[in-house]
Amino acid sequence: MTDAFTRHRADVEMALESGDPGQIKAAYRLLGAYLEKDLADDLDHVPVLSFVETTPVVAAQVPAAAGLVLDAGCGPNPALAIAIGSQRDRVVVALDIGLGMARLALAVAARAGVALRVVVGDVERLPFRSCAFDAVVCDDTIEHLPDDRAGARELSRVATDGGTVIVATPNRHSLEVIWRKLRDRLRGRRPPAAAYYAAESHLREYTPKELSTVLGVALHVRQFAVVGWHIGRKGRLATRLVQRGPFRRFTRTVVAVADPVR
Repeated sequence: MTDAFTRHRADVEMALESGDPGQIKAAYRLLGAYLEKDLADDLDHVPVLSFVETTPVVAAQVPAAAGLVLDAGCGPNPALAIAIGSQRDRVVVALDIGLGMARLALAVAARAGVALRVVVGDVERLPFRSCAFDAVVCDDTIEHLPDDRAGARELSRVATDGGTVIVATPNRHSLEVIWRKLRDRLRGRRPPAAAYYAAESHLREYTPKELSTVLGVALHVRQFAVVGWHIGRKGRLATRLVQRGPFRRFTRTVVAVADPVR
């Protein structure tokens, strides 16, 4: 397996220590270059950089009538863009900050029989006109942005009036994280909050309430969708639990379905 993530981890550590947004973004661009170098001839092993259970949940929230859809932060294996783009007469634009990521995404999608329009760009400054897309999805990306509120404003800006914006991100208070924290407390351990993040490169993670606050600068969250765990008996039990009333806030991934606010 590729050592791209080993190199990326070192880049991220230096970038986070510097606190420089430009260096943080450069680390993500370099990850795309590393992955392309290692995997351009081995597309079977190009990783999906989000929970696989999240993809069908987010895709299901995209309105059937949405003809032009943006996937903001598609990653090297654009499973979400592929799922959305499989609908006939729909055009999907997949964007990522890294050229290597974009090239891999294009190749993986073509291999799956889905023609994406792939663009290199920054979610904090999307290279599109206002009101361009019927729907916008952003999965496992907002937690990487140095300025998450700027990202929220851009996602809103490029969505049409009456369009739908869907933002998905790991839940820092998911049932799995709560269980891990409880286990550590019982063992007398108190790791920092970042120790429970889904990835070391995440700048932050959110609860549903926290994500709603961030998005609220430019979006009105009308509902949250639930994502569970599909592996093993415990995972299936946990999934059934988070589908119930007050336990929904412990979903594995926070999936906010929102409307642009002008």
